[in-house]
Amino acid sequence: MVDNSLEKAKKQRDRVCTVLDKVFEHQKIAASNAFAGLTGNTRAVILAAEMQSGKSGVSLAIASLQRLSLSDEEIVRQNLLKDSIYIMTMADTSLLAQAEEDLKPASNIVVSNLTRFERDIERVFIHQQPKLVVVDECHYGSGDKAVRYERLFEYIEKINTNCKVVFISATPLSALLAAEGESIINRDIKTKLVFHRTSDAYYGVREMLSNNQVQALGGKARSFLNASRERSEFLETLKKHNGFGWALIRVPNGGAMAAKLLLIRNGFDKENIHIVGQSLTGVPRDELVNVEEFRDKYDEAQNFDNKVVAITVAGFRAGINFGPDMKANLIGTWDSTISNVAAVVQANIGRACGYHENTKAVHYTNRHSVSAYAAVLDYLEENCSASATDDIVGLRSMYEAICRKYEVRALDAGATVSYAGAKVPIAKPADVYLTESYLFVPAQLSVIEPDFSIYTDDPELLSTIHALRSAMLGSDGKPVTKNKQQLRGARWVAANWVNGETYDSLDNASALGTYHDRLTAITATLDDEHDYAFNDIVVGGGGMDTSQKTVAAFIFSLYNLSARKGSIKPAMSQSELDELADWFNMPKDDTYFFLAKRGEVDKELTAKKVEMLTMLANKSPITEHNHFLPR
Repeated sequence: MVDNSLEKAKKQRDRVCTVLDKVFEHQKIAASNAFAGLTGNTRAVILAAEMQSGKSGVSLAIASLQRLSLSDEEIVRQNLLKDSIYIMTMADTSLLAQAEEDLKPASNIVVSNLTRFERDIERVFIHQQPKLVVVDECHYGSGDKAVRYERLFEYIEKINTNCKVVFISATPLSALLAAEGESIINRDIKTKLVFHRTSDAYYGVREMLSNNQVQALGGKARSFLNASRERSEFLETLKKHNGFGWALIRVPNGGAMAAKLLLIRNGFDKENIHIVGQSLTGVPRDELVNVEEFRDKYDEAQNFDNKVVAITVAGFRAGINFGPDMKANLIGTWDSTISNVAAVVQANIGRACGYHENTKAVHYTNRHSVSAYAAVLDYLEENCSASATDDIVGLRSMYEAICRKYEVRALDAGATVSYAGAKVPIAKPADVYLTESYLFVPAQLSVIEPDFSIYTDDPELLSTIHALRSAMLGSDGKPVTKNKQQLRGARWVAANWVNGETYDSLDNASALGTYHDRLTAITATLDDEHDYAFNDIVVGGGGMDTSQKTVAAFIFSLYNLSARKGSIKPAMSQSELDELADWFNMPKDDTYFFLAKRGEVDKELTAKKVEMLTMLANKSPITEHNHFLPR
């Protein structure tokens, strides 16, 4: 009998090579570098890639390389065919279905997710445990709410202790955090990092920056609902665009409906403005569409050469999954949410990356964060694209240097804190919020019904202005001079009535400085696109619950008097108010409102606050519940 085992093995390998031939060269190179890193005592590799660079193709190539690594005896056994598992971390059934379709050519890999991977392993991997585990979007596992990761890490660490692991991250910053300390799960699992260098045809964040397509949002312009030069330019770009096209606008929670109304007032067809989401504050259910419905609306508008706008909110983190056609027809994006670097590049601007020929779309966002991201990509491409590296310490140093250069904080690692032997339970402190934007307006107390919509379309800020004016006007409609003002009804506002002493006298300054100094610090920070903690603007006291405040107000006025007897300077002078008018390029007035609006929770600062309070209360070591940090 003729032994044809070698011929059978060759036939199997030829089939795998046929699959590899369908993968782009740059994807094969990235997969080869990642797979080559899984040698010796290195059990895991983090594959850092840019958004929309073809992670499915890379995963397909990695699975193929795994099959080719089998011996001739193993590769011909049908019961050993399934030897790899691809685990999605995002609980999205449509994305799961897409991954199953993309990876179908690799007959040896099973597509699963965190919810069902144990069931799939038990059902499919009867004769052997997976030899390779590919975890997609690994940065989603670094948050303090990622409890569902527990079973996956338990499986990798304690059950299938021989499998190789490839963690894929579209956010290299997150990948660096994931790699901290030479291991991702614990110090017994050595880890390397490799960067997926795309082909020259790829168009990403760095190309957009070089082509001046990324416009900075700072200060009051951060909010799409505030009137600003940036917003005017963005809307004008949409209006001037000839023929079909579309735009994506991302606003904070609660601002979606106001954004739609603003667009309608600016001449956009309400039938082609769609709010994408499931259940949003202030948005009637019949005003919402899901992603699939929006794509249908997009196709309809294209048939009639109409422009269409999608509005999403901060919680819609990944934006809309653009296809090639949507990228080609994109006019511009606006991201007025305030968040970490990962969220900025993963949202609107990240969805516009990929292989397309659209080099005209303009993106309004946090340019500092985008620049920091681009700098990390440059370093990784130069140092980690030819082969995997285990110089995690060097990568971490580079990462921190870039964060310092662009004055951005690290990713929201989401570490939680526990403490050993604590005698007294620690109450969870209030979350630390970022400041979304600010607004400086003249109060116009002498005008009966002034129009503040020329400054902002934000309903909450307009309501705040109305409440502040009502507090300062007497029953006859004229301003009232007081040494103690009260704001009634507007429970969402933390009001600070600034008088002559508190404005710039160091003797009467709070721990945060005089109001002049605070105003300088807040506006300078936000104007430079840097984050400013909203908690540092809202100062508690007098039984006020700061966690319920969403707007902080500084009232600069001739009518605010110091309550201190014998005060040399009880009220602000008109010349000081005129200086404020010149500072913010506003008409001269006797009263001005500075309003700061609360943005998103900053997980990193909140975690640091928890850590500090825990240390002070218990004097015990801090343990971070984060699978991507060494235990």
